[in-house]
Amino acid sequence: MSFTEVFHQITGNARVAGRNISYVRAFVKRGGILDGHKGIHIGLLYNSDIYLYENTEPVAGLNIIPDADATYHAFFSQGMSEVVLNLLLANPQAIGELDYDDAHLRATVIGAGGSWEFRADAGVTVETEIQERVWAVPAAAFPTFRDLALQRLSTLPSGVQASSYIAFNGGDDYINFTAGNTALKYLDWTADWTLGITLVGYPQHSDSKYQCLFASGNNVLMIRRGGTNQALYIASNNTGYASQGINTWSPINDGDRLQFEYNSTSKHLRYFKGQPGATPQLVGTLTVNATNIANNDPGDDFAIGRGNGLTNYQELLHWDGGVNNFIGMQGPMGTTDRLSYFQSVGEAYDEQSWYADLNSWGKLGEDPYPNVVDTVGGLTGGELINGTEEDFVPIESPEEN
Repeated sequence: MSFTEVFHQITGNARVAGRNISYVRAFVKRGGILDGHKGIHIGLLYNSDIYLYENTEPVAGLNIIPDADATYHAFFSQGMSEVVLNLLLANPQAIGELDYDDAHLRATVIGAGGSWEFRADAGVTVETEIQERVWAVPAAAFPTFRDLALQRLSTLPSGVQASSYIAFNGGDDYINFTAGNTALKYLDWTADWTLGITLVGYPQHSDSKYQCLFASGNNVLMIRRGGTNQALYIASNNTGYASQGINTWSPINDGDRLQFEYNSTSKHLRYFKGQPGATPQLVGTLTVNATNIANNDPGDDFAIGRGNGLTNYQELLHWDGGVNNFIGMQGPMGTTDRLSYFQSVGEAYDEQSWYADLNSWGKLGEDPYPNVVDTVGGLTGGELINGTEEDFVPIESPEEN
């Protein structure tokens, strides 16, 4: 079920219906008791707002929680849309009207809930709450902020549709399936296939280095890091060196689904991305060149996040960040099913119309450590390499805080 369809237990003796929650705001208390302590402000549509304060001991008259950050991220994991990184979550179903131009955005909450306003401001370098419900946004970044906020406030709340994920450290850990890909032919430039994955977290790096997302044999699909923007690259020599990419740089955000669809006749590799619940964006199309076709070298193995361990000009980094819900398919997913894949929220993958066409589905992090099981069965021998049990991260529900 979606975020709005269930009750969420916010303290030991209080539950709130998801449909009653309009926003969740992280803040630091100023003045009085617990000055300087972190807090969570839960905006409600039909009742008085709730304030939670982080502390190790009970305080008379205050709602106390052990970890404000964990509470915030639990609400995010359960399906709220993030408007300001680590500070503000919203329930799009509670938004009644959006007004905006090139310098401001106002989101009016249904009923008597008031509104939120975001203003372009050359005097700030990061999103800053200048008064309650009013945020200043760096002027140069405002168009990007506005467009992303409109996307997230205009669609159903996202949801990772999983109970756990695998957290890569970007150093040496990766997921490896030892067999099955000779038949499936993922990353084989002579076959048709579709691959997809959800990013639970995506740290940004500005070093222009290549990081491996998918690999089989010596064939690799990479994302090149460019700070707030990233680009797709591929190679048939297990290296970022002399790789082939598209000159289309687009930001990857926490929670994005990424999908890659390859047609062996046209040699076109199409790259889609988007938030769950939203229409996907076609970032670009890469035409695999003659060099990579000639050097085509997939294996029976298939890996997620596997770098090559080199530190010279041939370096290919391991993936950094959290991942779950890997899917693979022989052939294209198609426009209708692709739209359903990105827009599905709340229902498990095996309840979707396109599930019967999958050849692989890995519910990453939900198996006993270190195992990673392809529940459809196309890939076998899966496990997390060089990881720890803590890398299998449960997605907390607000009911657990």
